[in-house]
Amino acid sequence: MRLLLAFILGVGVMGVSLAAKAESSTLIAKKILSQGVPIDALSRMTKFLYENKGRSFNQDTYTCDGKDPEDVKPCDEDKRNRSSKKVALGSPQHVAIIDYSAPSTQKRFYLINLRTGSVQKYYTSHGVGSGRSDYAYRFSNRKDSRQTSLGFYLTGEVYQGSYGKTLRMYGLQRSNDQAYNRDIVMHGAWYASEDFISSIDPATKKPRGRLGVSWGCPAVSLSVAEKTIPLLKGGSLILHYHGDLLDEAQSGQEVPGKK
Repeated sequence: MRLLLAFILGVGVMGVSLAAKAESSTLIAKKILSQGVPIDALSRMTKFLYENKGRSFNQDTYTCDGKDPEDVKPCDEDKRNRSSKKVALGSPQHVAIIDYSAPSTQKRFYLINLRTGSVQKYYTSHGVGSGRSDYAYRFSNRKDSRQTSLGFYLTGEVYQGSYGKTLRMYGLQRSNDQAYNRDIVMHGAWYASEDFISSIDPATKKPRGRLGVSWGCPAVSLSVAEKTIPLLKGGSLILHYHGDLLDEAQSGQEVPGKK
């Protein structure tokens, strides 16, 4: 909690007294936690921001034949050329935490305003390789696994993908540092809405009881993508969190959870 308050003081309004900032920060921290954000996840987010503000991270990326090197839209594998770039963490007002220990039928995507303490909660998918049910139980950084990768992501550029606005994400830890090459991005999808949960599965003739699954991306509904991507783009953080597995995932190996 102390580190959380220290960080919020750092992004608070200039020109007010330290005592007033401290009081305001306490209220903001309590407000964030009161809206269901896991305290461990928020503490990790705060610590990472506090320790890495302004830092540049080297990223393993690629360029595409015949395209501007600055173009971040994916291309076919046979047109890719290995490259690298540096990305920097700014002083974001909005960050996101996705609690992958929760089922996809729960609004486990937390969009947090660090200056006001407001939290918006949304549905979000996990990768099909992490589990076809409502829970994700396997996580890895492996290419073509179609699994969700745990850890901190720096948000980057926006491009127009097959689902509309799409947000590039750069993995900052050993558990997710291949995010760019795996094309792990945030995007909207028709299968990431509440309606999908209650829709009828043609194979079973019963309600699906879960969101659809992605190829490893944190997909949200199309309407949510339209309003959240502009808030998160360009130097913010998204944390793919799992309280039981996040630390283990830093080995870089696949980590299995309970089904």
